[in-house]
Amino acid sequence: MEPTQFPPVAPRKMLHQRSVRCDGYLRADGQWEVEASLRDTKCIDFVQITRGSQKAGAAVHDMKLRVTVDDQLTITAIESEMATTPMLACQDAREYLHELIGVRFVSGWQKEARARIGHRHACTHLMDLLVPAATTFYQTMGWGKNPEGGGELDHVKASGDRPGFLDRCYGWRTDGPGVSEHFPQFADKSVDERSEP
Repeated sequence: MEPTQFPPVAPRKMLHQRSVRCDGYLRADGQWEVEASLRDTKCIDFVQITRGSQKAGAAVHDMKLRVTVDDQLTITAIESEMATTPMLACQDAREYLHELIGVRFVSGWQKEARARIGHRHACTHLMDLLVPAATTFYQTMGWGKNPEGGGELDHVKASGDRPGFLDRCYGWRTDGPGVSEHFPQFADKSVDERSEP
């Protein structure tokens, strides 16, 4: 199948821009760290409820997370920074993030995180930022602790364990060609081979 492109768009005006960035690190002590940032800006002049009149390009939200995990993807430390928030009281939500220490980034983690903090004590944007942070850990840890010059799947194949990403997306479904080629021992043999269209 050929790569696709967006169809032409109707005339429009950009009003809002959200930028999310996540950087993954291997720490000297063997733990893993992701620094994630979220910045919302308006592309128009606007009035902010606590800061008054703002020019186009001003931030509505500007915040960062630093999350540290061990090899089992268990949160061992979490810190946040809020340079710009809609209200000063938003800053108080930062202290509740420490309730997340001990949460593992495995299936069901979002539900556990919400249960630990609750909606009333959580910053929606910091909690949302945890999602790309979590997936960044998978990418960061995927090559192992000695990744220089290695292949994308070397570390996973060497472990011999069933990769956690199987059956988590279309490309890595166990009845698909990707698993048959790279992880044949975990391929779903009960599905008949499908001919290419």
